[in-house]
Amino acid sequence: MKLSTLIVVAFLTVFSVQLATAASDDIESLIETCSATVQGMTDDLKARYRANEYPDDPVTHCFVRCVGLTLNLYTDEDGVDLEANWQHLGNGVGDEEDQFIANHRACLDGRNLNAIENLCDRAYSAFQCLKEEYGMDQTGQK
Repeated sequence: MKLSTLIVVAFLTVFSVQLATAASDDIESLIETCSATVQGMTDDLKARYRANEYPDDPVTHCFVRCVGLTLNLYTDEDGVDLEANWQHLGNGVGDEEDQFIANHRACLDGRNLNAIENLCDRAYSAFQCLKEEYGMDQTGQK
């Protein structure tokens, strides 16, 4: 009995490490892809993104837009796709989908995003409504 428990624990440990590595590789790929298209990218900013820090600056605004567009979580025409974000987050943020959408729709509506002309600024402002779920609230900015 103890041997089977040990085998299961070992398997789960290896599986967890593989998932973390895959997620890390995906994030790194996303950072590199968007870094290639965003003007003004620096190694310092990439390091901050790897640490899940997204400062309020023009380069980061465009980086966040690129991530949203690349992952099909955002479009310039329609803004944040809340259903896609719910799915991307793995339905694991605590709310039921309808409640998640209602709460975040209210936040998005309150930001008056259509009045923001710069597409990068608009995307960054929109994703402020989701920063807690994505762990982007570590800089202490609201």
